[in-house]
Amino acid sequence: MANVKISELAELTKPATDDKLVIVDASEALDADKTKYITVGNLRAGATFLTTPLTSTAWDGDSYSTTSKTKIDLSAVFGAPAGVKAILARISARDSASAGTQSLYFGISPNDVSVSIALAVKPSGLTNDYVADAVGIVPCDANGDVYYQIKASGTNTMDCWFEIWGYWL
Repeated sequence: MANVKISELAELTKPATDDKLVIVDASEALDADKTKYITVGNLRAGATFLTTPLTSTAWDGDSYSTTSKTKIDLSAVFGAPAGVKAILARISARDSASAGTQSLYFGISPNDVSVSIALAVKPSGLTNDYVADAVGIVPCDANGDVYYQIKASGTNTMDCWFEIWGYWL
């Protein structure tokens, strides 16, 4: 290959996962500061958006009661890649007594701190069994998991849905 400026090279607009990029290893390893390559698939940067969501049979309209913060292992429950940094989530909920009950919610967050919620749906005050939903980006904990919390009107009165439409590695 002749010596050319990077700006003179042809642009590759749709790299394959096995295409290679030049990278300088700046770690403190013995072979640091050496020029190496990394495949696009191993770069693990950016977002992956899905045309079909990741779903779980535990979150497809199942009935829940009031629940304190509880961890969801996204890899085990939804099949998400291990160690995701954030997810694009859609959550929905309905409660059989929502019309006459205040402070009902279903929420998810990256931590187990009570009522610290990154994304929530609140069916309070809506017609009984009316489905409320929300879409948003939710950070994950260091292991790539999230926590959910529910305040329902009674035992198994809140039906909840949770879908993952994308993720960041």
